[in-house]
Amino acid sequence: MEQGIEIGRRARSLYPGGRLMSLNIALALEETRKALEDESVPVIFEGAFFTDNFAARADVLERTGQGWHLVEVKSAANDRDEFIDDMAYTTMVTSKCGLNIYRVSLLLVSRDYRLGMPDENLFSEIDHTDEVLQRVEELKSIWQEIEEITRASEKPLSRLIYDCRQCKLFDECIGKDIDNHIFNLPRLNEARFDALTALGIDRIEDIPKGFSLTEYQVRVVNCVRRGEAFVGNGLKGELEAIKWPAYYLDFETVMTAIPLYPDIAPYTQIPTQYSIHRCPEVGLIDGHFEYLADPARDCRDELARKLINDLGEEGSIIAYSNFEKGIINSLARLLPDLADILLVLTDRIVDLEAIIRRNYYHPDFCGSTSVKRTYSVLVTEESSDVFEITDINLFPVLVPEMSYDNLDIADGDSASAAFAYMALGKDPDPETTKKNLLEYCKLDTLAMVRLHQRLDSIVE
Repeated sequence: MEQGIEIGRRARSLYPGGRLMSLNIALALEETRKALEDESVPVIFEGAFFTDNFAARADVLERTGQGWHLVEVKSAANDRDEFIDDMAYTTMVTSKCGLNIYRVSLLLVSRDYRLGMPDENLFSEIDHTDEVLQRVEELKSIWQEIEEITRASEKPLSRLIYDCRQCKLFDECIGKDIDNHIFNLPRLNEARFDALTALGIDRIEDIPKGFSLTEYQVRVVNCVRRGEAFVGNGLKGELEAIKWPAYYLDFETVMTAIPLYPDIAPYTQIPTQYSIHRCPEVGLIDGHFEYLADPARDCRDELARKLINDLGEEGSIIAYSNFEKGIINSLARLLPDLADILLVLTDRIVDLEAIIRRNYYHPDFCGSTSVKRTYSVLVTEESSDVFEITDINLFPVLVPEMSYDNLDIADGDSASAAFAYMALGKDPDPETTKKNLLEYCKLDTLAMVRLHQRLDSIVE
């Protein structure tokens, strides 16, 4: 959120003489009205508009001889179709309020920007006038319908649609009190969703036998119906293929819109720390290695060299997902003198999540084997709120002794934000933050050790 605010502030510097409206909507409406009437005001920032129960804020309104140039500012670097919707809605509301919007542009973060460049180099502008005006015509057809709904005395009845799958309020709305919802089917596409809802089915256990599903989806359905885990025949062989000593590796990274260091493009993913647990056999730890970068400088070269040393020359490197392999590949591209050694490391990586996905499933995974879902299911019911997952009945499954509850930093997003605050000099107690970051990353790799240990015992 702070990055978005900073991007907005810098975007306003491109339009000298502009007037910023109040955050208070009532004040902003009056201020906007006066600014529109005052021809000495060349640009209006955060102009407020209200009509027929529709409210909108325009990031930038530039006065021209032909009408108004509306500019939408985004802190993203890539154009998206949803931005057309945003601009079309704002254009429609401002037009209904009497403005002649003759041009509509999108201001994005430019990947060519480097730290120290002037603000005009931070942005790239895309003219979307034609696309926006076309979308406005599409939205006009539902203006009256939506206006009638929003001013109705009672809300309309909830109806399950495919878009509910991504809604953060789903579990408080139409998904409330529904265990094993069909949205827990992995990779449920809209066609299968439509076919199931046409049959009146919203629970996995009610899916009729013979209904067209992928092999993995069938596995999930069977686990839910039986209330027991699936253990694949390949689990034993894949675990036995791991070479010892094994190194359990986890990275943390930071990625900001405005680069933290020179010669880095916006939204470059920078590894900032790692944790490694070394085991000569399953569950037996004989070493722990860790690294945390100096927030004041780009430490990727130093990190890479220590990583090479800490991972040794033999043994599997165990990670959870392809993330660690991607980070090491990015380091190889950045550091050509270390590239050959780093790429050898990627050949040793074993993806523990892929092994689980192929060979193990528990009904309480709710369709996902992501590290957050798995660890929350594999940890304790009390720690489930750490990851803000769906409200399902969790209980200790594989690693009941592991818990992130007492950590001040307990997830990757918080770790990334904490490091960025230190790099920007905004952390009042950086030494405590460094301690918390190391503790969190260390627990991540310890969790993989215990997870592997539990999977091995299942095979036994």
